[in-house]
Amino acid sequence: MRNRSKFIRTIIVAACLAIALAAASLYIAGHGFHRERGDYDGNMQGWQSISGNWSQHSGVIFNRNYGRGDMLIAKRSRGTDYRIAADLRFDLLFPETEYGDAGLVIRTTDPEQGVDSYQGYYAGIRPSQQTVILGRASYDWHELRSVTLVTPIAVGSWYRLDLAVKGCKLTVTAIPEGNRPSTRMEYIDDHCLTEGVAGLRSFYTQASWRNVQIAQN
Repeated sequence: MRNRSKFIRTIIVAACLAIALAAASLYIAGHGFHRERGDYDGNMQGWQSISGNWSQHSGVIFNRNYGRGDMLIAKRSRGTDYRIAADLRFDLLFPETEYGDAGLVIRTTDPEQGVDSYQGYYAGIRPSQQTVILGRASYDWHELRSVTLVTPIAVGSWYRLDLAVKGCKLTVTAIPEGNRPSTRMEYIDDHCLTEGVAGLRSFYTQASWRNVQIAQN
């Protein structure tokens, strides 16, 4: 009888462990990952470059390319209701380019090289117009909303950008350094995209990102 009880307890412990492992796997698959404070190794493991000249040094990710929609995708970030946030800095603007911008993508699927060659949402800062923009790409560009920055941005200064999705509601927050006034906008997309990965994107500018966070919303 004692041996039988011990055998039953062993089976119960093994079953509980299997259930916990399965739950963890489902969570990772459904909600992606969460990395903080630029915790990336030197070979950019975990990222997929769609186009651009991406590199990492001391927790800062750089794109030195002057491309039309360069993207860096977090490969394990697929989810539904979640957010991506990062500090963003413009390193070089080109005066002949009216619409240069940089920012974040979310719920992205089928990314390819080329202008707006993906399906997903993009939120970015456009210094030439001092605006925060939000749009949806489906192998073309649909700007959903644009809001003037409460605190202007300049080359070399860091700005915290946060893009969150929950259901069909998107929220974008841009927070400057030094506790200066932030900018926030919300948008409800009645025909929203429901799932995809997150990442970084730049358009006709050279920019840097740090403290990238991807987490359940």
